[in-house]
Amino acid sequence: MRVLCRVALFGATMTAFAVMASPGYAASGITISGNAGFTACGCASGAGTTSNPYVIGPLAITSPNSSGSAITIQNTTADFTITGISTNYNDSNSADPVIHLVNVAGPATVSNVSANADGIGVEIDSSSNITLDSISVNKMVGAGLVIRNSSHISTSNSKYKATADGEAPHNEDGLYAVNSSFLQIGGGTKCPQGVCNTFDYDSGWGVYLQNTHDVTINQASANADDTGGFVLDGSNTYNVTLTNSTAEAGGPICITVNGTKTPTGYANSDLVGGLMLVNGTHNDTISNDTIEGVASTSGYSIGDGGNPFYFNVCTSTDTYFNPPPDTPMGPGITFSKVCYTTTDDPNPPASSCKS
Repeated sequence: MRVLCRVALFGATMTAFAVMASPGYAASGITISGNAGFTACGCASGAGTTSNPYVIGPLAITSPNSSGSAITIQNTTADFTITGISTNYNDSNSADPVIHLVNVAGPATVSNVSANADGIGVEIDSSSNITLDSISVNKMVGAGLVIRNSSHISTSNSKYKATADGEAPHNEDGLYAVNSSFLQIGGGTKCPQGVCNTFDYDSGWGVYLQNTHDVTINQASANADDTGGFVLDGSNTYNVTLTNSTAEAGGPICITVNGTKTPTGYANSDLVGGLMLVNGTHNDTISNDTIEGVASTSGYSIGDGGNPFYFNVCTSTDTYFNPPPDTPMGPGITFSKVCYTTTDDPNPPASSCKS
């Protein structure tokens, strides 16, 4: 973990998670298509109603389905729960999710899922009304959690860890959400005091919201190893509340691969730091957060003439972004009780850190 982290402002103790239930029996990967698929698979109990949802699990999945997932559920309006799932296989394909929900109307719950060294932890596409609870995915070769074109998704009591190197953005993020809305990342009634969700030691960004609005991030820890903590990106990213959370990141780590020194993470990304507000994100609320540094442009530090750069640890040189590819943040972003210890911003928000 590097010691210097930054908040890029453009223009204006781990809580114990629930113990997963012991899998009932081993099974190969499951694919369910449509409401009828729950009964056709012979793998679910229940009736698919609010009072009696379909239930899949507990299960130990020993091999993926034909699409590379432990469980795929698609094109359904049934109420269902996936619970007590562990994967007993490894998958080196960063695009293969352990749990994959596609065109699911919900309500649906995914809880007590454990996976190590597989692709994506959980992927949600074109779906709504999904609750994630007690997800523990470690050393994933893809992102921990991916949300695309979806709404009303919540996650609590979970750990998302993506540690592969050399993958394209956003395959090393703890959470990547794009074109989505109404996300609840921690802070619900199910979260204990302290940290609710961790996105720690990811090789890419901890939490990246792209064109995603109406989001609450509460009691989150985003201490990314190599690139950055929280990124709010795009003019359609707005009404994001980031509160009671921490962020650290300080730039790439250098490793030796086949005798050649290579930066890890998204080594050439200009978005390196604790919190980045870029490309017109607006009307966001940043409060009661602890972030290790503040910078007025992206990059590990600020060079002469305003060109941001990061320090390339493999060459011991400053690598500049010329020109910087990102545009300023938009209006209406407020800061209160944000603690940081260093700043290069000429007009930073007031720091709440005690001297």
